[in-house]
Amino acid sequence: MDSLSAQLYAFAVTMAAGASLGFVFDLYRLLRAFLRPGQLVTFVMDLGFWVIIAPLLAVYLLAANWGELRLYVLVGIGLGLAFYYLLISRIVIRLALGLARLIGFVISLVCQMVFALIAWPMKLVQDLLLTIAAARRRRRSFQFSSEWRWRKFDWRRSGLRWQSFRLVPFRRR
Repeated sequence: MDSLSAQLYAFAVTMAAGASLGFVFDLYRLLRAFLRPGQLVTFVMDLGFWVIIAPLLAVYLLAANWGELRLYVLVGIGLGLAFYYLLISRIVIRLALGLARLIGFVISLVCQMVFALIAWPMKLVQDLLLTIAAARRRRRSFQFSSEWRWRKFDWRRSGLRWQSFRLVPFRRR
């Protein structure tokens, strides 16, 4: 028979196990919501989730009470899950989504910079060549523009947008 302090320690560890299982499940839910897999991929992902969860739970049970499965262990895991979902789950999901948006923003910003560094010199050379070609044909009344436009930032799409070249009438007043 274990002492009361050993049982309380085991109960606390099993509550922590329930909370950590809830955290891993929240991350899994976010991954599935982001990927939106089909039925076969969902089955494989569910299987992979349980392959990760089962050893994690076994480690917690070994740390709590040498792997003995008793009623207070199941109650502790259930209470840990309940406390996690009632108190922490929304915060974790919001933080994870905010982190995903931040990472998307940084990646989009880097892609915009690389695109600008590569495309702008090519755009200038093309505008110069088009201007020279128009001058050779004696069309001085046209100005060439490749129309770079910035749009409101959306983390799913890059902010810099390329529009096709076109002749813009040049009017002098």
